[in-house]
Formats: sequence, structure tokens, C-alpha cells
Amino acid sequence: MRLRSRVVLVECLELARLSERELARRAGLSHSTVNHLCTGRRVSCSRASAAAIERALDLEEGKLFV
Repeated sequence: MRLRSRVVLVECLELARLSERELARRAGLSHSTVNHLCTGRRVSCSRASAAAIERALDLEEGKLFV
């Protein structure tokens, strides 16, 4: 799944007052996966990872990834 915008992902983290590490923990992912998405080093991830990130941020499916 392709991340719509790394800026929006970072803003969601800030609004939720979560660190990258805490998001990774809640989503069951590695910190590096979340960090690479936040910094733009990666622009996509698996469908399962995308869904886990959106659930951890309490977002509807498809809000961050397409």
C-alpha cells in the first residue's frame, strides 16, 4: 500500500501525541518501518502494516494509505 503523505502521517502522530516507537509498538511493527515511512525513506508497506498503522492511530481504513 502506498502512503498518501508522510507529512500527514507525522501530523497524525503529533495529534495523537505518539512517538514513532509507540506507534510501532501499538501497530506491532518495527520502529524502522514506521521511521522509514515518516521520513520518506519508504513510501509503501504491506496491506497488513498499513491497516495496523491506521488502527493504531484510530483512523478509518484508507485514510493514510491507498
